[in-house]
Amino acid sequence: GVRESDYAPVIFLHGLFGSKINFSRHSRRIAADLKTETYSLDCRNHGASAWHDTMYLTELAEDVVTFAQQQGLDSFNLVGHSLGGKQACLVCAHYPELVQSAVIVDIFPAKFTSNVLDETCTALQLLDIDNLKSRKEASDLLANQIKVESERNFILSNLLQVKGCGWKWRCNLEIISQFTEDVRGYPDNVPVSPTNTLFIYGGDSDYMTPDRVSRTQELFSAAEFLEISGAGHIVHLDQPDNFYSALRNFLERYGESEF
Repeated sequence: GVRESDYAPVIFLHGLFGSKINFSRHSRRIAADLKTETYSLDCRNHGASAWHDTMYLTELAEDVVTFAQQQGLDSFNLVGHSLGGKQACLVCAHYPELVQSAVIVDIFPAKFTSNVLDETCTALQLLDIDNLKSRKEASDLLANQIKVESERNFILSNLLQVKGCGWKWRCNLEIISQFTEDVRGYPDNVPVSPTNTLFIYGGDSDYMTPDRVSRTQELFSAAEFLEISGAGHIVHLDQPDNFYSALRNFLERYGESEF
């Protein structure tokens, strides 16, 4: 239908082990303040989305474009955290004509070599969920591996208690564990994106390094960077108001629809 807003719709993409509810507060506020449509997507193998046998970053980017086509969106803004940020970066690179602007949260279009993700997946798979008494017990058992409690709770939101069936994982842990190398990586030979893109990072997060920033500047000709102090990796949960004002300001500058 005809939109009354001057702004292109905004698509929110969560991080690994997240779900579409992670940005629900921010998407509601953007919808109200910018009077535009917002969409929060569950990544494949997460939340309510279908489970697939593969999870390559390039496929995740194509999933976003397919969704936009199904909704009849000829242009949109992207907001992506962590894995969702890499997803958004690849859409900007390969489909710049579709993306008005992008806000990337605590991730960069670069390869990450840390094996923390593999260790986390192993720890989750070793969790004996058949004999689990509570989510608190699961949190205690994972405390050595995932030291930050907010990150532990974030991941354990995937652990659901099903009536009569005990505990079940809502995400496809098996496939996620098989694709950690691709998720940590970033494809080679990606085109430079002209998209107006803001890279927001947490002051307490260790994801931002000078070499990742310079790599980002090579791949995004209109990149801007903003540190939000007092925030770790999950910036929008740690500093929701500061994050929101940065998001809204950027979308107000660059997120207008061309149609």
